[in-house]
Amino acid sequence: MKRANEWAKRMRQPVSPIDALTDGFATIHRQPFILLFSIGLSAYVWLGSAITLALPPYTDQGLIGSFLGTLHAIDARTFLVPTNLIPILTPGVETIIPPPLVLSVEQYILALIGLNLVALVVSSVFLASLYRLILMRPRPVAQPTLFHHSLAIAVRLAGVLGLIGSVVVPLLICSGVIIWLMPSTFSLVYTVWIGLGLLGLVVFGFAPEMIVFHNYGPLMALQASWRFARQRWFSIATFLALCAIIEIGFAGLWHAVAAQPGWLAPAIVGQAYIGSGLRTARLQFYRRYANVMVS
Repeated sequence: MKRANEWAKRMRQPVSPIDALTDGFATIHRQPFILLFSIGLSAYVWLGSAITLALPPYTDQGLIGSFLGTLHAIDARTFLVPTNLIPILTPGVETIIPPPLVLSVEQYILALIGLNLVALVVSSVFLASLYRLILMRPRPVAQPTLFHHSLAIAVRLAGVLGLIGSVVVPLLICSGVIIWLMPSTFSLVYTVWIGLGLLGLVVFGFAPEMIVFHNYGPLMALQASWRFARQRWFSIATFLALCAIIEIGFAGLWHAVAAQPGWLAPAIVGQAYIGSGLRTARLQFYRRYANVMVS
């Protein structure tokens, strides 16, 4: 009882970004098996064949041709899977990988759908597993089975992405038309999208955590994330900036390590540790601040 009271008292105290990071990596230390999600996905990305789009039989110098050429040069597994929330070590363009799998437009679309479905399911299991690890102490908590919780997370995350896509996709189309008609506006449009992206990460970036902890529906999760950001915007921005600095800094390190002969496995494990710790820290950050707000 005394230990539980001390834990509750600690949870009511304000949390700093460093506290959240410490809690996140402490959780990874207790149950390092969670790294297998990131290790397995990174190994597939590095050792499996890339999925690219075949170029059309004709040469199109316009906007569509440029777009198809861009997709031809991008590995769909790493850059076109928005449903993936598991940290991975992505190969660089200079990395030697098996010959790419070049698909037609129809096959490419089906591959994208399949990749997103698989990423959504695996990411949901990953988040549900982290949730169970975080709530493992100080006392057992009644919770749904891992399967049911993962299924609920997957459905709600798909809804969130659908809502965001219904707003973002039309704006992207409008931006493309503006750039096509007035090429000189490219820098301005690009800057605006960078600003909107950063703002969206702060305002709606904790929607997955809302779903994991409260099983909120898609719209309610976005609304709750907005309220959370409005009350704690400075702490959230500071925490996310710190996470980005750590993630970007270590990504360069792990890529340099992976480029050395025989060091791919240590680089993948290192990225899995840092990335999974940061993802867990996000859950811990929200959990601690949520307790502050409801206390």
